[in-house]
Amino acid sequence: MASFESIGFIANITYKQNFVILSVDEYHNGYKKSDGTSVDDKYVTYKVLFKEYFKKYISTHFSEGMLVKVKGEVLPYAIEHGKPVDGITLIGETCNLFSYPRSGARQEKKMMKESQIHGNGVPDLDAYNEPDF
Repeated sequence: MASFESIGFIANITYKQNFVILSVDEYHNGYKKSDGTSVDDKYVTYKVLFKEYFKKYISTHFSEGMLVKVKGEVLPYAIEHGKPVDGITLIGETCNLFSYPRSGARQEKKMMKESQIHGNGVPDLDAYNEPDF
């Protein structure tokens, strides 16, 4: 089976009797082709099906607009009105909140360097336990 992973914003949550449909908008950066034409930024929407036992988890922890990381399985067919049709089906296996990425690698290195500057000295517990008055 093929698997997929997507990081995006929840656009819509639809609760059905036997499953939950989670619509996730994933952002794709634009780029320039080798011939000079540019392709604009775009959002790709994935509709991920979660089984019935995910209803309570999704309804209590997630809402529209949240940034999430969704992992799941890709089936090589789609079912529409009970009949198989051309397409794919995305079956969700996990859905977790995702943290916003930092602005860049420089900021990440700066944060690491600042956190390592402070010494690993031994605290003065006697001074800590003295009365403040």
